[in-house]
Amino acid sequence: MYTQTSTTLLDSAGIAAAISAADFSRFSATVVGYGFVGQQYVKALRALGVQRIRVCTRSAERVAPLRGDPDIELLTGGFEEMTAVSTPGELVIIGTPTARLVEAVHKLCDLGFRHLLIEKPVALNADGIERLTEDLNRRGVEAAVAYNRVAYPAYHEIQARVAREGGVTSCTYTFTEMIKPNWQELFPPEELARWGIANSLHVMSMVHSLIGLPREYHAHHVRNGRIAWHPTGDVFVGAGTSERGIPFSYHADWGSTGRWSIELHTRASSYLLRPLEEVRRRTAPLAEWEKLPLEVFAPDVKPGFAEEVAAMLHPTLRAHIPLFSLSRAAALTRFGEQVFGYDQAPNQNNG
Repeated sequence: MYTQTSTTLLDSAGIAAAISAADFSRFSATVVGYGFVGQQYVKALRALGVQRIRVCTRSAERVAPLRGDPDIELLTGGFEEMTAVSTPGELVIIGTPTARLVEAVHKLCDLGFRHLLIEKPVALNADGIERLTEDLNRRGVEAAVAYNRVAYPAYHEIQARVAREGGVTSCTYTFTEMIKPNWQELFPPEELARWGIANSLHVMSMVHSLIGLPREYHAHHVRNGRIAWHPTGDVFVGAGTSERGIPFSYHADWGSTGRWSIELHTRASSYLLRPLEEVRRRTAPLAEWEKLPLEVFAPDVKPGFAEEVAAMLHPTLRAHIPLFSLSRAAALTRFGEQVFGYDQAPNQNNG
């Protein structure tokens, strides 16, 4: 199982250069699930130069554009019908819908795969992730969770800069969701009822990788009745201290007009990620925010995807690009359950 280790801090240019210098041609990978996420993973593997790719999907029509590509083997019928066995060192990227992630992990492990990148959030509750962690540890499986925002070029740029300035002194972040009226048609009720875990943890994964997981905190949630499918509330505020001793606060009002953002402070500067893909810096209280340039390895791929896949494939890159372990994913999910009031709601079994 992957563990969270200290990393050598490179900025976005350093990360892009390190990936460009690495040779991925000898590696192989299987992508399970070919929705939007799976398509981005295939693009990432191609950008890296991986020459042996398998794609497993239930929809033969969806993978029709891939037919005839000599580097890609297509496996249709879904992961339930898979009989393929792992080649030495092969990476499996599991990008099924959330409700099927744990089931898919078990199936791939039964087939002999031992090197897994599992899409977030793995399961909708921390208990499910902890049970899976124990099972994979017994099987000797190396697994990481695809919280791609900890592989963003913006993440590496800001991490390197704040380290040079002596570290973060305080932090605040927001995770207001831009809710669409058709979400009840797009997502199952159990996922919407825990939308904070299914989606808002993206922000928390990024910020709490930068400042450390929460250690002590007070969480408060309010239900104003504006969002029927999320019964535990729609306004969330709180504050605490991270495991690194950094004070933080957060805010979200799902019925208003906010968005995701992170603001970090050092003794020399303030940094703003809004949107999370971009970094802005301010060096004086009345100064304007200055947008900082970022170097990106594969601009046509969803941010963080190529970077996290590169770290999964190439051992030397793991010293620079953090992989989110299952144990930390469980701890982050446990925090989310308290932020959103899920720990006080009736238990929902998932995974």
